[in-house]
Amino acid sequence: MKRNYISQAVQYLVGEQETNDPYRLARQLGIQVDEHPFRGRIRGMVLNIAGQVTVILNANLPGWLKRVVLAHELGHLVLSPKGYGYFWLAEHTLMESKTEYEAHRFAAELLSWDETPEEDETLEQFAARVGVPVEMMRYRGPYENDLAYQVDAKGNCPKTNRSCRC
Repeated sequence: MKRNYISQAVQYLVGEQETNDPYRLARQLGIQVDEHPFRGRIRGMVLNIAGQVTVILNANLPGWLKRVVLAHELGHLVLSPKGYGYFWLAEHTLMESKTEYEAHRFAAELLSWDETPEEDETLEQFAARVGVPVEMMRYRGPYENDLAYQVDAKGNCPKTNRSCRC
């Protein structure tokens, strides 16, 4: 499966650091986490100044969303550590890039690590329980109990009839 490397990266990181909490991971990896009241659509970014990596989160975001954004930024650092300077491109394009997709998937997998939906639990209930926005759960992979997250034999999502990146 082509997305396996992201799952393996999450598994390795969680195994090495013994946590899936993005704040603890950042601290244990020597990554500073700061906040700034950004305007507009900026939720977070990664800076590397003189070898010190810092994730800056938008101070205006609620706590649960800061956790998601931090997990996403950690995904950038783990999956493409030389990917600094990518921010402008991601904010000024209409299509989701591979790099952003990978970071979203990393965040969804990290935050829902070692969790599985309970029997008869809806996607919305599962997402709320693990603290991941329901929109991000599509990055985690198909969700068996929700038709919108199933794929047909050609790999298309029934709801959109378009190719699914699962």
